[in-house]
Amino acid sequence: MKALVFLGERNLEIQDVPKPEGEFIVKVMGSTICGTDLKAYLHGHPQFQPPTILGHEFYGKVEQAPAHTGYKPGDFVVVAPYGDCGKCEACLNNLPEQCVDKSHVSNGSFAEYVAVPAPLVERGVIRLDNPDYVYCLTEPLACVLIALEQMQPRKGDQILVIGGGSMGTLIAMALLDMGVDTYVSEVNAQRKAHLDSWQIPNGTTEEVYNAKRYNKIFVAVNVKELVEEAVARVNDGGMVHVFAGLPKGTMLDLSAADIHYRKVTITGSSGFSLQTFQESHKRIAARPSNYKRLITDFFPLERGGEAFELLVSGDAYKVLITTNLD
Repeated sequence: MKALVFLGERNLEIQDVPKPEGEFIVKVMGSTICGTDLKAYLHGHPQFQPPTILGHEFYGKVEQAPAHTGYKPGDFVVVAPYGDCGKCEACLNNLPEQCVDKSHVSNGSFAEYVAVPAPLVERGVIRLDNPDYVYCLTEPLACVLIALEQMQPRKGDQILVIGGGSMGTLIAMALLDMGVDTYVSEVNAQRKAHLDSWQIPNGTTEEVYNAKRYNKIFVAVNVKELVEEAVARVNDGGMVHVFAGLPKGTMLDLSAADIHYRKVTITGSSGFSLQTFQESHKRIAARPSNYKRLITDFFPLERGGEAFELLVSGDAYKVLITTNLD
């Protein structure tokens, strides 16, 4: 099969690689580029040693499936790239992100085919009644929903999302969809224009902080000073969620008074669960056009390198790499 193979920093190449083996095979139709993919492309990543295939936000069409699964060739599906086991100590303590026995698909989704292991088929594969590339956002929105579970947003909250990139904007879209007052801090003029066109309230850091006080803040930019500022500025008794992954070894300089006297809570998240994956699909199915606008650019697999470079330039939100489109 054809695959976009990651060979090292800023080095991608279309190669013929073996088609994955397995009973449940999905023909990939499209896959969006994740921030983790971009980090690996630019700087390498300990979990993705080259040569390897990146990509995990995808939808496709069943190529083959055992009859007992209820799927048949031609069914359109969205697939979770991994799934928590539901049985280990972490899962039983409602920490699915820390599951020690996850099931994983065979390879990255910047390829023509992916095999899905049996333990993942039941809860990690969802049939699409109205197939559309918007369902590539099921996995990233599922990551957002894990964060929302921790922050418990509700009407009456004043929420700030720091960072108007793809994930910060997805957090804001999900919150606004719930009817929660939400504002986005963003300094990039092009991103601000997109946020304005999508009617997402936004401003520069100082503008949003000066406009009102916030009881919950999501930090969706991997800059430690923004986390530190959020902790200092959130309301008494407020919560700060570190959504963006900071570089390994980062130490935060925080005032103990904010935690001890002002009762500020700091939390974070770094993935999704199969439960939030299923909930994410339901949310997208209910309002596909609300989320579809986040995917701004499209490239065929053969031009995958250009797709990554477009993201490097900062001139796109989510970029879809298409494969096997009929």
